[in-house]
Amino acid sequence: MAPHAEDCEEVERLNGEKYQPVPVHQGRRILPDDNAPAQAWIENEDSPQGLDSRTNSPGESRRLLGNKPLHKSTTRLQAGLTLGVWKQSKCSLSAKSVKIKPRVKSKFEKRKEKIVEALRPPYFIISMIIFIVLLHLCGPEEWRSHLEWSPGPWWREPWKLITYGCVHASTRHLALNALVALAVGWRLEREQGWVRVALVWAGGVAAGALGAGALQPRVHVVGASAAVYALLTAHLPNVCLRFGHIPLWWFRPLSVVVLGASEVCWAFIRVSEGSASSNQVAWAAHALGAAVGVPLGFLVFNGENSTRKNMLWCRIVSSFIMAVGVLAAVCHFLFWSDVDHYT
Repeated sequence: MAPHAEDCEEVERLNGEKYQPVPVHQGRRILPDDNAPAQAWIENEDSPQGLDSRTNSPGESRRLLGNKPLHKSTTRLQAGLTLGVWKQSKCSLSAKSVKIKPRVKSKFEKRKEKIVEALRPPYFIISMIIFIVLLHLCGPEEWRSHLEWSPGPWWREPWKLITYGCVHASTRHLALNALVALAVGWRLEREQGWVRVALVWAGGVAAGALGAGALQPRVHVVGASAAVYALLTAHLPNVCLRFGHIPLWWFRPLSVVVLGASEVCWAFIRVSEGSASSNQVAWAAHALGAAVGVPLGFLVFNGENSTRKNMLWCRIVSSFIMAVGVLAAVCHFLFWSDVDHYT
């Protein structure tokens, strides 16, 4: 036996006890059961943009899992390394990094939008005109006495405060009111909405009826002239509440002054000539309808300047004026007016 042979045999025996070759199965190694499973690597989906597989390895863009225990497989095959293909997800693109430039509209498109916005019809005004025309052409004559405002105790027929505005004396009277209502209420309804315009319409009609009953108790009142005048003067609070945000603001007060002055001049001319038709015109309804349009507009309308201090004071004063007017009308018909004398 060679020298130190016993020592060599002892070394080989010890090495054989400590070393156990790990069996390999299809390119994967089988891990012992007593060892903890290896921690796998996964893709980092939040990798910075601009990475390329030519300059950055997929393994470099992966992060190590935490200390959470992995699910133990039912077999003894455990993969020591989970391979994956580097792929940039569409969801990983940040919305802030992608700058989407807004599409610039051409001059033709801008002009087209302005024309379409300008031609958008006032649905309430048109609906009222259609209803009044149908009632004038197709309504029976017996309805007229139940709808027009007539001298007498109107509280027995309270609907006449509103319904007289749907009845007109002639086709000419109806056409004139319809044209002026369209001209005056078109922009107003587009800027304030049909609900607010409807409230001003109804308030003007009611104020005209009460004014005619107090100042012209012998006159039968028909027509929507009081509502038209209320819409006309309501442009003044609309301009105050939306000053700087509406076009042609200077033209609206000018139109109010011109139309009001023309109405006053025409009334003086008819009275000075002693025309018989001058006694049949309810000028009181026109005046009260125009007068109620301003305070009612401040109370009903809204705009960009509504929170300003001067607008708040205008609304307070308008509330006081409306309350005084209603109280005066109630007191007049309860204590001072002899309505039975005119029936």
